[in-house]
Amino acid sequence: MHVKDLLDGLGLRVKLPQHWFSTDVSNEFEDGELIQNDDIIKIETKGEKNTKVIVIDINDGMSVVTKFPDGKVIGVKYLKNKDDFEYIGHPSELYF
Repeated sequence: MHVKDLLDGLGLRVKLPQHWFSTDVSNEFEDGELIQNDDIIKIETKGEKNTKVIVIDINDGMSVVTKFPDGKVIGVKYLKNKDDFEYIGHPSELYF
């Protein structure tokens, strides 16, 4: 599943960098719930053990993260340039 498929399934139309649309995400997001839809879009899906979250902030980047029961957050933040990204490895208020 790609981010574009997820956004289409939720009926969201957003202007994003092309490489964000084509980002592969877990098929668990087929049952994703739209948590926030304003300047920041937040989509969440809860699994048996972990919670996965996509946070899209046009001005800051798109993050795809996994939240573990112990509070640890890991994932990747995609920036506007398709070759720029950051690894996420610490809890942040943005994801809770």
